[in-house]
Amino acid sequence: MSRFLLRVAGAVAAAWLSTAPLAQADPIPLKLATFGPPQSYFYVEVLIPWLEAVNKDSNGTVNIKYFGGGVLGNASNMYDAVLTGAADIGWALLGSVPNRFVKSSVVELPFNYDTGEAGAVALWRLYDKGLIANEFDEVKLFGLTAWPGAEIQTRSKKVQTLEDMKGLKLRAQGRWQTATVTAFSATPVNIPVDEVYQAMDRGVIDGLWTSLVATGQFRVDEIAKYFLEAPLNGGGGMLIMKKEAYAALPADAKASFEKHSGELLARALGKSNDGEVVRVRARLKDLATQGKIEAPYGLSPTESARWHAAAEPVTDMWQKSVPNGPAVLAAFRAETTALNAEIK
Repeated sequence: MSRFLLRVAGAVAAAWLSTAPLAQADPIPLKLATFGPPQSYFYVEVLIPWLEAVNKDSNGTVNIKYFGGGVLGNASNMYDAVLTGAADIGWALLGSVPNRFVKSSVVELPFNYDTGEAGAVALWRLYDKGLIANEFDEVKLFGLTAWPGAEIQTRSKKVQTLEDMKGLKLRAQGRWQTATVTAFSATPVNIPVDEVYQAMDRGVIDGLWTSLVATGQFRVDEIAKYFLEAPLNGGGGMLIMKKEAYAALPADAKASFEKHSGELLARALGKSNDGEVVRVRARLKDLATQGKIEAPYGLSPTESARWHAAAEPVTDMWQKSVPNGPAVLAAFRAETTALNAEIK
């Protein structure tokens, strides 16, 4: 081939290479970890569809894979698992991190919201407005939830009055759940939620104060016999990523995370919780019909008033000890009141 033709061929090849699309980099692999059973309702209904949506809309920049069942972190250490990189994204409990989420612990106060949707969205709005945002300065927060339908679930003793609480060892997590259990004359025992079945089975605890959403997930209905319905509420959860790790992601990835997170995700998580409460209550009704448990029951109006009064000092203490506590509580109650009316 002549030198001229070689020069032409080289020029054509160079021109083609300059216009050819650049090879796309492989997506960044990310691990999303949860501690409950992989088939848990809100993992299946919300978190796994969420990661699939983020993957799809990230323009091939990330590939999130799901790791359930506590293989990368348990209920006690998931927050640390995210900070250390054992998990890239983690589902963690607010009450499992001592002395960090002190303002967010407003969800631990009893008789504070009617549904998971109202509690979760209200908590997110407090974050969005900056009232609790500084508590999340180590992480990128994607969504929050609040646990509805908390009940006192016991194995051997039926609780109908405050006096019946005396001496009971009840699982509680977080400073303010613990304080309220104490105010009700029971003994709080801090046990991770993924260990409650074994603890009750061995007699380490007599029961637990926890949302019905944990009842099915952790098989409490197989061992507890009495279920007191007294909308105690009492905790929250969060979907998080280490702040620096999120900051290093490509713009397309960040845009996809933002699109599918925030109040949208909080509302979905709250609604999923509410659906689970409905399912668990139906299951408990069936178990009662079969004679395996006593039918779930509530407090009398007089007794309910006594429980509300017993909880008031805890709420007062919370407001005095939490930075900007009165404003945080007032804002949370205003949001839940508006949301309760909207949802109904």
